[in-house]
Amino acid sequence: MWIRGTVRLAGVALLGVQITIIALATSASATPRTANSEPKRSPTLITHHYAIEGAIETARWYADLDKVDKPVELARARPRYAAIRVSNTQAVDWLHDAGVRAKSSGHCANRRQSTCTSLEAVRTYTVSSVVALKRDSDCRILITGGTESGHAPGRFSHAAGYKLDITHNACIDHYITTSFPRSGTRGDGSALYRTPTGTVYASESSHWDILFR
Repeated sequence: MWIRGTVRLAGVALLGVQITIIALATSASATPRTANSEPKRSPTLITHHYAIEGAIETARWYADLDKVDKPVELARARPRYAAIRVSNTQAVDWLHDAGVRAKSSGHCANRRQSTCTSLEAVRTYTVSSVVALKRDSDCRILITGGTESGHAPGRFSHAAGYKLDITHNACIDHYITTSFPRSGTRGDGSALYRTPTGTVYASESSHWDILFR
């Protein structure tokens, strides 16, 4: 009898300990957290598999490809990553590798001066699109206008990285006007040609004003 009673008391004590542990855990989980008690979270990262051989990760609001050591494959750039912007040096290097040149009347690349031709903060998709134009047309492409000041403002403007100017030449003129349908006339009298993907070519007097969307 003594042994049986001792076992019964031990069982009751063990049950009490279990109940206490469960109660404490429930209380802790139900306690509201303040802003200071919440663990700090790192910025959400986006992996851009298209941009380089492998992948890079950048914070959602910041994408500086200047800090990437691996070569960028512009041919793999996709419109949904168009917000990624690059430096003038990178853009010029990539264009040079594709046989596309940029020329400045002021022999400068300062985007704050209208006499310069700058590609600073140009969209990756814009650069890849002009490279594709060079490849598809097999024509000489010379860029004379980029993100520098002096162009009309707007959401899809030069400064926003959506537009480039390229000089006229017989080859590129023939390619654009025979490859894409005429889509009207701009307010300044420039003839417009539009591609199925939404790129718009405006034939100004000295150059093509191209909107890559």
